[in-house]
Amino acid sequence: MPNDAQLALQDETWDKAAWGGEGNLWLPHVYSPAQNPGDASGVNAYGRWAYGPWFWPPTTNVEYPPIDNPYYDPLCDAEAGWCEPPLMPSTPYNSMGMEAFMDTPVVNGKAYPTVTLDPKPYRLRILNAANDRFMNLSLYQAVDANGTVCDLNNPTPVAESTGVACTEVALNPTEVAAALDDPTVFPTPAAGTEGPDWIVMGNEGGFLPAPAVVPAHPTTWVNDPTVFNAGNVDQHSLLVAPAERFDVVVDLSQYAGQTLIVYNDAPAAFPARDPRYDYYTGNGDYRDSGGAPSTLAGYGPNTRTMMQIKVADAPAAEPFDLAALEAAFAHQSDGSGVFESGQKPIVVGQGEYNTAYGTSFPTNGAGNGTVQIYDTSLTFGRLVEDTTVNDTPGAPFRTSVTSTDATLDERLTVNLKPKMIQDEMGEAFESEYGRMSGFLGVETPNAQAGLQNMILYGFSMPPTEVLDGIELPPGMEATPIAQADDGTQIWKFTHNGVDTHPMHFHLYDVQLLNRVGWDGIVRKPEATELGWKDTVRISPLEDTIVAVRPIIPPIPEAWGGLPNSVRLLDPSMPAGAYIANTTQQEAMGLPLMAFNPDGEPIDVRNHYVNYGWEYVLHCHILSHEEMDMMRTQAVAVNPSAPTDIVATRSGSGRNQQYLVTWNDTSKNETAFVIERRLAGSTGPWTEVAMVQTEDRVNLTTLPTAKTETGAATGPASYVDAIGNTRDNYEYQVYAINTVGDTWDYSDPAFNEIPPGGGFPTITVDSRNTPQTVGDPVSAPTNLTGTLTVKNKKTSTVNLSWTDNADNETGFLIQRTNSDGSNVVNATVGANISTFTQTVTSGVAYLYRVHAFSDTTQSGWSNTLALP
Repeated sequence: MPNDAQLALQDETWDKAAWGGEGNLWLPHVYSPAQNPGDASGVNAYGRWAYGPWFWPPTTNVEYPPIDNPYYDPLCDAEAGWCEPPLMPSTPYNSMGMEAFMDTPVVNGKAYPTVTLDPKPYRLRILNAANDRFMNLSLYQAVDANGTVCDLNNPTPVAESTGVACTEVALNPTEVAAALDDPTVFPTPAAGTEGPDWIVMGNEGGFLPAPAVVPAHPTTWVNDPTVFNAGNVDQHSLLVAPAERFDVVVDLSQYAGQTLIVYNDAPAAFPARDPRYDYYTGNGDYRDSGGAPSTLAGYGPNTRTMMQIKVADAPAAEPFDLAALEAAFAHQSDGSGVFESGQKPIVVGQGEYNTAYGTSFPTNGAGNGTVQIYDTSLTFGRLVEDTTVNDTPGAPFRTSVTSTDATLDERLTVNLKPKMIQDEMGEAFESEYGRMSGFLGVETPNAQAGLQNMILYGFSMPPTEVLDGIELPPGMEATPIAQADDGTQIWKFTHNGVDTHPMHFHLYDVQLLNRVGWDGIVRKPEATELGWKDTVRISPLEDTIVAVRPIIPPIPEAWGGLPNSVRLLDPSMPAGAYIANTTQQEAMGLPLMAFNPDGEPIDVRNHYVNYGWEYVLHCHILSHEEMDMMRTQAVAVNPSAPTDIVATRSGSGRNQQYLVTWNDTSKNETAFVIERRLAGSTGPWTEVAMVQTEDRVNLTTLPTAKTETGAATGPASYVDAIGNTRDNYEYQVYAINTVGDTWDYSDPAFNEIPPGGGFPTITVDSRNTPQTVGDPVSAPTNLTGTLTVKNKKTSTVNLSWTDNADNETGFLIQRTNSDGSNVVNATVGANISTFTQTVTSGVAYLYRVHAFSDTTQSGWSNTLALP
């Protein structure tokens, strides 16, 4: 905050007692709408955020709609000047906003710092800890007040009016002048003043597969209006979103006696730049639209000149040996390369990793590990441990085998999990006041044009991200994925909105596979985004695909495990309260706002859910996170096995029974399963009971509001009444942990959800058997078909199969050439057992089919060769 005199000029309504006086920092506290219905243009020049009731489609059913505007003057002459509208938002004065975009960058706790370094290479760790600003960082040569480069040829640089010299970057003067008349002009640094490159060797997930050299480069945008992602940021230097981190080398050995500026020109908002938030020397005066006056040389606010580096005029060290660094990162015959030995194995094989692994994954064409816009699954090559070189787990690895023989083919097929992001659009305004917001959610399976495909969820809605945690034995390192059901998932984020969101994953890192525009243009990860990441930039009007492998971190053995997070959906509300009363919405003729992941309407009442090990996924623009752009991740972890199982027979006649006792060693089971078989036999076990220990969630009984916990350990027992029999039995007991929302959302009068269903769940057990994700889906059989030649170019394939499942969401049909190349996947809906496709004449094909539900997939059918 400024002094009283300046404050009086800027805002005479400021309440210092309530909001702070000189020297205080502040966030925007008044929700100033970008719209003004009282003006013919419809625009409020001082506006910052869109307002739902004045947007399209309008958010009309808000709890607190627009109110009478006390500043409205019905006699105001709109021809003479600006007039207030008759209504104004009812948002409180101390109100949240989507972003703040503050005006003063702070580096290591100091504004506009300066440092003197020697002319030698330095290793730096860079973190963007801003609330909402992206950073496009470059190094440029500084200039003095006369515009002369600050180097050894300029021993006495001319200072600015501040008395300090060499604080500026030379901007293109023609562009600076043009921007005064047209704020959409974006001034860029003068060519030839670029400083040293960034040599990037790691990000927040660890080392990259190869060092990436990133030169200085101003921000540019996709300006081709024929592509769907027009307006997204295109070229840049070291682009760092909030929460992203980079491990870099900067070689100053060639810059002795020079002054450099750490320079940032990332737009705010990102990617849609608002010139009022772009503070640079000589920018426009935006006070007439709620902005700041023009920034003077050497003064703030300035979001472009972040930091000054003075390189000492001293003998220079040897230049940085980039070739040696590249050699250390490259694959070694003994698996000792930096990436292959120091990072968890990647999930999806891509050609960009070949130098790090010595593999031969394709970079282009079929099987290159990228997802097309219409794909619902991905068939990919993977890393395989090379036992011919090393018989212990770990690198070196080899490329998986591609074969038409299913017993030899080492590729995997994983169905995509469709996710959704929506921001600043009519569907994503919050329902209390109509303020602009952003939400995460899911896209319905097999999304189709003309249908309700987008389902948005607030934080208190039931969990949709339910994962089977991958647990490693003590001291064991992660091994490459070997089966599709090991807990690995592939998520496909569809972003129908405005902002680029830095999505931040807790618990685990992800492998970014690719981005793909809605027009089908595939964009591979940048070199600095390869390897593993915990923060991924997701931009509008394109899908972003990541591979998720939730490896559980080890915990001290002395802890004896961890309990589940079992809590109410909304702990701030009583059990039974409505979180979403869709039945009432429908009766009142209002839009339906609550759906399950299949798009079925639901009522949601506050109840207990087992979140397992509860983590979150959220946008790291922190005001977005606080406004509900965050979802829980429910992670299932195997419970510990019970010990000391004893079965004691007693009674006579019809009153015979076995008392089964055991020692409960688990803190996170939800129930115990008791099975028996004839003593001494090798036959299958038969389940006789499931004893629920977590009574707050619905497993074997109706949901309750009880507060018993399943975290207790110690003696446990069950009585099995066997009646009048001479048969002797033996027993086994194991613990299970069912994670996810088990509430029964089915309502035949309201939706088509099967009884007991609604949201995904996972059940794991103490036997360390593969996960049970919902109910298993039976594989189709008897795949048959014909290929009919239509002409020299095209033929028609007709397929049919036997549908053996009653709980599938659809079927995936996979086609390859006869040699296993050129994988093409297609899907059809549930209860469909035929498929027709046009193919190229004269080509031999292989077909196979599997069924899938929302949470799992069946085995493959038989393989059919055509013709």
